[in-house]
Parts: sequence; C-alpha cells; structure tokens
Amino acid sequence: MRCTIDINQNGKREGFIQLNHSNDRHAYGVIPIPIAVIANGLEPTVLLTAGNHGDEYEGVIILKRLYEAIASEQINGRLIIMPALNFPAVREFKRVSPLDNNNMNRIFGSTDSPGPTREIARFVENELISQARYAIDLHSGGTMCEFHPCSYIYSGGDQQFVQEKISAAHCFGAKYTVVVVGTSGSLSAACERQGVVMLSAELGGGAIRKKNIELGYNGTLNALAGWGVLDSEPAKMSTEFLLSGASSSFVMSPIVGAFEPLIEIGQTVMVGERVGRVYPLETFSEPIIEIQCEKKGIVIGQRNQSLVQRGDFLLHTGEPVSEAGILEQSAS
Repeated sequence: MRCTIDINQNGKREGFIQLNHSNDRHAYGVIPIPIAVIANGLEPTVLLTAGNHGDEYEGVIILKRLYEAIASEQINGRLIIMPALNFPAVREFKRVSPLDNNNMNRIFGSTDSPGPTREIARFVENELISQARYAIDLHSGGTMCEFHPCSYIYSGGDQQFVQEKISAAHCFGAKYTVVVVGTSGSLSAACERQGVVMLSAELGGGAIRKKNIELGYNGTLNALAGWGVLDSEPAKMSTEFLLSGASSSFVMSPIVGAFEPLIEIGQTVMVGERVGRVYPLETFSEPIIEIQCEKKGIVIGQRNQSLVQRGDFLLHTGEPVSEAGILEQSAS
C-alpha cells in the first residue's frame, strides 16, 4: 500500500491510499481509499476516521464537512482524515467488506483473516495510529440499529490516560458517554495499544438525521479545540457516563421472528421489564415471545429492523457510573 500525498508536509491536501487488488476483472489494479491532511506542524497529530463500517454514512458527511471548513492556518499540529476507512464496504453500502466479508472493526492487530480489510487495518495501525496523539472514530447504527447519540471510551489504562479520555468525552458533549472494556480487534483497541487518546461515537442510525450530524460535527470541532489543535476556545460541555459491556447489558433474540420494540432509546428500563416481543413467522400456534430486560439501565441502542434470527441483537443498555467509578475500575 502507498499514499499518493505527503502527509508530513504543511498545508491542506487530499489523495488516496492505494490498496493493490486483483480479481476476475483485472490482474493489476488498486482500490483508492480517500485520505486528507490539514497540517500546520506535526504535533500533535489527530487521526479522524469514519466509514469503518460501510453502511454508516453520518461520519462520512461530518468529516467531509470538516475538511471543507478548516484551513491549515486554523490549527496547531496535524489532522489526518479518512472519511471512508473501509472504502470497499462504503461504496457498496455494506457493513462488512464485500471483498473478503471481514468486519474492519474486529480485525485490527489480527494475524488471521488475510485479505484487503486486514491490509487496510494494518496500514492504519502501523503508519497512521503510530503517529497520532489523539483519535476520533465516528460510527452509527447503520441499517440495522439506532443508537441514542453518544460517545464511547474504553475503560483501560492508567489514571492519567483514563482521565484524558474522560475529558475528551466532556468536550465532545454528547448526552451520554458509554464506558466499555471493548474488543481487541477494534480501531479503539489499536489506539489503546499505542497510548493514543481515543474517542468513538455512535450517531443514530437507520436514517441520516440533522441533529446527529450536528452533534458529531460540533463535538469533533470542540474536542479538537480542547486538545489545543484547533485555534479556538473550547465550549464548556459535559456528558453523563454509562457503564456497559457485561452480557446482561445486551438483549438478544431467542428465536427467528418479527421483533416489536416496546420501549424507546434513551429510556430507563428495569430488571424484568418487557422491552419487546418476537412473533414467530410460520404458524399461529407458536407462542409470542415476551422479551424482558435482565439488567436495569438506560437503553443506548435498539434494533430498527423487524426480522430477527436467533441470537440477533435487539437492544443494548448501560447503567450510570461516576467519574470516580470509572477511574476505580481502571485501577482494578
């Protein structure tokens, strides 16, 4: 893989990372993955990504807008922007890559699953994350899920590192920030391994909504200001933290059927509360399954497509946690 622009040069420029790829149509070819740089010095470097999953376009829009809006004279340091990280998936409206069926946000650091997706992830981890001090990765629920607009941070690291992530979440300014242990193959985990202060966001899903775009756009700008990269005073923002990640925080479908939600995202649910129903598809005699919540919490995300298979995600909850509780968990 090679980059068509010099990412170490001051100024504002855009180009491509060229991924060598051949298939039945051609023996020699490249997949051009968009990349842009806005630089006024090299430190600190912030990596901004979207399109990690190819059916999530909120972040694509936000980072395109951001590139148009910011001049190199307005920043101190460098922004590396990749608005369509998993470009093969983004151009095909697919969550995972149509080239190798790999989920990019599960393959960082992997030595398995060879293919184009792993090559992109390896380039990003070795060549870009390695130069970054901060990072933001913008997501949404895509075609299958809607999230209450929120940011995410990982709970790991020493006290100072965790406090930096907490401060970044306040600057981003979403109503909720979800604190998770996370998975080892994600972009966030790749940043954690290299000591990069990382914030991700889930900005709705199902349909593009103006309020989610504005939150992601303004939140990213304010985080950049808070890090001293954008030459402006950050607005004073705050967020509420929710702890999630235990198996009881996720509700899955026990059967194949049609899902009917009975609650809304952002709603507080209690243990044993009915949160949905799944209707069997084939006969009238099969009983309707009542879905109950195993854990008290706030609904962070919920499936917005009715057809479910056994084991499919239905909803995701988080329970309030204090900053002291986050720091205590990181120390344990």
